[in-house]
Amino acid sequence: MIDSTEEVSIKTSSGDAELLRPSSLGSNAGHEICRARGSKGENQSGKGGKGGKGGKGGKGMKGYTNSSPSSSSTTSSSSSREINCWCSEETQHCRAWIEIGAPPGRALAQLQVRLLESMGPERVDSFTPEHVQLFIAEEGEPLAELPIWETKNFWSLSFPGEPVFVPPRELLPPRTCRARLFIKRTAGGGRNVRVQGIRVLTKRLKRRREDEGLLAARLWSNDDFADCVVRSDDGQELRAHRAVLSISSPVFSRMLKSPMREAAEGVINLPANANVVRGLVRHCYGLPRESQLSLEEELALVEQAHTFELIGLFEESASSAIDRLSADTVVALVKGLRTFYKAGALQEEWMALLQRVRADKELCNALFLAG
Repeated sequence: MIDSTEEVSIKTSSGDAELLRPSSLGSNAGHEICRARGSKGENQSGKGGKGGKGGKGGKGMKGYTNSSPSSSSTTSSSSSREINCWCSEETQHCRAWIEIGAPPGRALAQLQVRLLESMGPERVDSFTPEHVQLFIAEEGEPLAELPIWETKNFWSLSFPGEPVFVPPRELLPPRTCRARLFIKRTAGGGRNVRVQGIRVLTKRLKRRREDEGLLAARLWSNDDFADCVVRSDDGQELRAHRAVLSISSPVFSRMLKSPMREAAEGVINLPANANVVRGLVRHCYGLPRESQLSLEEELALVEQAHTFELIGLFEESASSAIDRLSADTVVALVKGLRTFYKAGALQEEWMALLQRVRADKELCNALFLAG
């Protein structure tokens, strides 16, 4: 995961959406008085983003329709202080919302909302969210009709000024490209919400495999028409279909089309054990792994996936190997992944590994003492 807060598109029901970015809070724009400006409609920020049409966001969400934002002629004294925050302009009978869109080729992995720190003698901000809902959508799809997450105690999920993880678990669904956070009426009335900032972590958007689904599972389980063999270095053989292997990997395709021995004999020998070979071939069929691999096997799978240009498996196996990071495995991981990083691959995975090593004194000692 990487911090993409500055690259994501941000839309809001009202107010200045750009104030939600840390870069804006650190600039002069972030030090404006947090008060309603009287503007109506949807505000958005992103590449070339300008104020969009005002109106009723969240069309088609059953039971969760929006009211149009309206401006208030009165402003409470507590809401006109000079503070670094985004402030919505809805009145108490409306709902404010914040919508995040992932950059091209990436998916949303984690949203961290930082609520306003307590002001003056008050323990908490009097205009805190009472009830929030999170709606999500995949790339090119409309927002879901029902929220993926909902709570009536948004403020109590963290201390004032500390980030709230939305939803309160490590990851969103793997292909989430858009998320809209609806914030309903508040405890103290007046303007709906004040938020100090938002941080957005994203991950690489996994490609959809064309060969996944029921047909692939049937092909895997029925080898009546299998026309080639993939053999491991320990002599075990796995029957497969040339068409499936060729569609999945350009390297397999070249092997099986050219006048090479693999094409003539229908046998492909791989320098890896049976577990690694089975994991690689199952990936070609769009199927998940059947068993857990050892770290040595996982790194061997990384190498074989790179050889056969199976990019998805290559990245997934590297991430899976890094998840096993410990003082006992750090040396093997660094040695196993360093070559690919030097060749320009696995950039995100390598940086994630380095960050974890640098943050842990025990891992640093194990790595340096190994030499």
